[in-house]
Formats: sequence, C-alpha cells, structure tokens
Amino acid sequence: MPKRIIMMIGLICLLISGCTVRTNPSVSLESLPIGYYQGTGYIGNHDQRLLLMNTGYGWLGKIGRYGTIQQLQEQEGTLTFVFRDEEFTLELQKQGDSYQGALQSQDQQLTVDLTWIEPDTQALLNFSVLAPLEEKSALLANYQQFPADGQVPPYQFELGKDSEASAWLDRHQLDTILGDKTDTDLMKAALFWVCEQYDHVSNSQYRGESQFDNVGNFADDGNGLNCNNLSVLLSGILRSYGVKAVPIWCLSASEWDNDCHVIVQAYSESLDQWVFLDPTYNLMLSDDQGNYINVEALRSILIEGQPLNANPEANYNGKPFDLENYRNYMTKNTFRFERPAFCGRFISEKVMLVPEGTNYSKNTMMTTDWEAFWALPER
Repeated sequence: MPKRIIMMIGLICLLISGCTVRTNPSVSLESLPIGYYQGTGYIGNHDQRLLLMNTGYGWLGKIGRYGTIQQLQEQEGTLTFVFRDEEFTLELQKQGDSYQGALQSQDQQLTVDLTWIEPDTQALLNFSVLAPLEEKSALLANYQQFPADGQVPPYQFELGKDSEASAWLDRHQLDTILGDKTDTDLMKAALFWVCEQYDHVSNSQYRGESQFDNVGNFADDGNGLNCNNLSVLLSGILRSYGVKAVPIWCLSASEWDNDCHVIVQAYSESLDQWVFLDPTYNLMLSDDQGNYINVEALRSILIEGQPLNANPEANYNGKPFDLENYRNYMTKNTFRFERPAFCGRFISEKVMLVPEGTNYSKNTMMTTDWEAFWALPER
C-alpha cells in the first residue's frame, strides 16, 4: 500500500522544465523514504500538479511540465514561492499518521495531499543527478554488462569535400593547414585549428542543421559554440580530409541530467583504433604508456582508477586545463553513449548504448551491444 504523506517542507529545490535549483535538504526530511511524493489537486489556475522527489541526496520538485519558480523560501514548515508571477504559500499540518497542507494564492486556497510512490531501478538512476562523485563512480563499476544484441547498424561514412562545404573550407584556407597531413597528425592539426579559432560557450543558440559548414558559418558571425557544435564541426572537417570521424554524446545515468558532453572519435589507420578528441578542451588523452586512448578505454580507466594523461596543448578557451576536474566530470558522463550510424553531410540514425538492466525512454534506437557500438569501421 502506498504511504500517504503530506510533507513538512524544509529547504526544497524545484526542478522546472529540466532546470534545477538545488539546496541542502532539511534535517526534518531525512527520515522520509526515498521516492516520489505526488500531489493531488492543481496549482492555482495553471492546471499543473505538484511533484516532489526525495532522491536520497537532496530534494527535487516539479510543477507540471513548464513554468518558472522564483523566490523560494521556507520557514517553520511554510513554503512560499512565485510561479508565473503569482505568489503561493504552502502550509502543512500533521493529521494522525499523515500530513495535509493548504496551498494558498491571492484568489484561492487548495488542499494538497502528497502520495508516496516507491521508485523503481530506473527512477533511482534518475535520482543520481544529485549524487556525489563517489556514488557516480560506483554506478559505473556496478553497470559493466553490455551483452551483444545485434541491434547496432554498421557505420556509414561519406568522406571528402562536398560542393556545399568546399566554399567554407576554402575561405578558411584549410588546405594549407591540413592538406599535407595524414592520420593522427591530421587529427591534431584540425583539433588545434578549431580550438584556436572558436571558443566554447555552453549556452550556444545554434538550432540549425547538422552540416558542419553551417555550424562554422554560425560561429564566423561571432556566435559561440557548445560541445555539440564543436564536435560536429571538427568531425565534419576531418571527414572532408578523408578521416572517418564521428561525434559521440557522453551521458550520465540520469535522464534528468541535461549536462552531457560531446566529443569526437576519429579512426586512425596507422594505429587501427579510435582516437579520442575533445574540441572543448583542445584535448587528446593517453594512457600511462603514452598511447592514445578512445572513449571506451576512458570508461575503463575511470572505473579502475588508472593514470590518465592530457596533451600539453590542452586548454579551455585559452585557460589552463584541469585534468582532475575533467576526470570527475567524465566519471559522471560515461555511463551511456550515443552516436550516429551515418556520418556525411548530414548526421542521422542515432543509436544509444546503455548497460544491461536499465530502461531508458526509447526516443532513439537502443542497444546493449558494446562490441558492435565501438566496432572499428571498414578500412
């Protein structure tokens, strides 16, 4: 039987439309079970239900799917906040073994009940958005099973300059920079050029097509590029000069975490392996023997705590690169991955690699097939 609990509110953070405002949980909330606390009734005239979540690491909340919460304050069991320019007050009182609250705005007062819903395994993975680093590291170690399933389409690449992209490449005289280079030398030269020309801006406003020259034109107009844009740009340049390169989306365990990271994997024919390139940080990674690594090797290194080295040119928008901070960041963002199957002028047919025992929203092709997902392209 689900527990009906109307909560005494401590310091609560509310998650609205994927934007999280976080606070430390109140001591009075620590004894409540982990899970969802789903409200009955609607918030004001907005037809939005209240949902609170005890993640075990802190509280999250949501009012419907949209809207903005402002001026969140709590004192002695009363929560006040502003939702869509309307001020609300939530007062809670204990009634027997449960709690009931009055949600009041200027023109109405509503009774609010919250019903506890036990989280399933997938919900607990989503709750990890607030987990400390050591818990995120434990998740990687606990989810290492990726059985073959035959669901991964083989890579398809279009290499060489296409007529539409050639004008952009020629305008930047990339033949003089890249034309006489091959393999890893070409990868390094292209990576360094992109990072010298364009800074990373996390809130890029580019909403265009996936053609790399369109991304480049957007940046040439003085606009910033995020990690996704930079990786599309770098991989497209490399394919124009004959290198099989693909952007890789690196994702955390939580579907509520919008902070993913995108890097590039480029195939080296001389090494017969994928090589990790990160245009956000002008970065190439190597192991303790000085050998270039790929993103699948990075996940293992992070799990096992092995040494990791960065190239001396690594930087963030010209500022020093912090390898330890990067390790921590990628510990969060190497739980699951996404890549396209087709890489040419357009990037399409994405497939997501997830560990066995997870159940993510199927808005893209899913696979647990580690070997096929990271398979080398045909030479």
